Formats: sequence, structure tokens, C-alpha cells
Amino acid sequence: MDSIWLWPLALVAFLLAWPALRALAARLAADRFPTQALGDAPDRIALVRVGEPRWRNPRPRESAERQLAGAGFVEAGAYTIREMTELTLALYANPADRAYAVLYDHPRSGFWAEFVTRYQDGTLSNYTTLEPMDVDVPEGSVHVAAPELSLVELWKRMLAERPERPMRECSRAAAASDFEHGYAESVAHHRQRSAARNGNESDLQQVA
Repeated sequence: MDSIWLWPLALVAFLLAWPALRALAARLAADRFPTQALGDAPDRIALVRVGEPRWRNPRPRESAERQLAGAGFVEAGAYTIREMTELTLALYANPADRAYAVLYDHPRSGFWAEFVTRYQDGTLSNYTTLEPMDVDVPEGSVHVAAPELSLVELWKRMLAERPERPMRECSRAAAASDFEHGYAESVAHHRQRSAARNGNESDLQQVA
């Protein structure tokens, strides 16, 4: 299976709660993936690499970079998103441990990070500092939200808990394209699921 499904989860979750993720996280958890939340989200995104990114939260970003370097991650570029110019992100790859890391920075929603390992069967392991919310992942996948942990602690937890099955490779060169592809897969998947749920609800109303 070539699909990488629901990565990047953090960016899709961010769009679900745009523009104030932290203020809306609790409400979104109770109202699972409303169709209107993704109504204005682009189907695809394009990363634009920047040499001097505008980091609005420099201290947590600098701390995260040090922790990632110590964990064996290599920098794969800082980017803005053409369709969401206020959002800055940085990609990192750990080819030996088959994982990507992503740092996100936004003027209103702050700073957060995630790790992802993709498996050859289409599932994934995703560990994030994002606040917990209801996330739709493929059966057999692992999603953990632990905002109270440092990146070092979160990475150690991921290594200890993620399933040991054949993993997909990752690299600095492929990080940006994998991210763009994963975003498109995520939005398409959520829209299909929303349409299916709405169709089922409509059928039930007609029966009633």
C-alpha cells in the first residue's frame, strides 16, 4: 500500500480548529470532524522552502531543535505553506529509526510538534504535543497526544510503544513531498468519512 494516510495529523487537526486550536480543542473532541470545518481547507498544499523563517516562538523552537539533534534527527528544511502563509514549519528526518519530526509555529495557535512513523501496510504511529482530540486514524494505527511531555520524553515513549512491523523509509530529500502527499491524503480521507456519515444520517432520517 503506497498511501501514507493521515500524516500530517497535526496540520489537519489545526485546520479543523482554525484559527484558535487550543481554545476549540475540547469542543472539537465532542463534535467529531464536522464537515464545515474542512469546507475551506485546500485539497492540496505546496511547501515553500525559506532560508530565514519567521519563528514567532523562538525559545520552544530552539529547545526542540536541540532535542531533535540529540535524538538523531537531521534538518530537512524550514517552510511556509503557500495556501497558509502565516504557518511556519520545519521538517526533520531520522532515517535510522524511520521517523519524521515536524515543528509548527503560528501567530495565534502557538508552537507544537509531532513525530510520525509510517508502515508499509498503510498504518502509522503518530505522537504529538498537540492537545488531545478525537482523531480518525486507520485501524491498527497509534495516535498519542501528550502536551505535557518534552520532545525527548515523547520520542522515548514513541520508541517504546510503537508497533514493530515493517516501516517505510524516510529521508531529508523526501520529507517535503511526503508531507504534501500526506496532507492531501488526510483531507480527502476526512471528507470521504464526513460524506459517508452524512449519507448514513440522511438514510436514517428517511427511514424514520
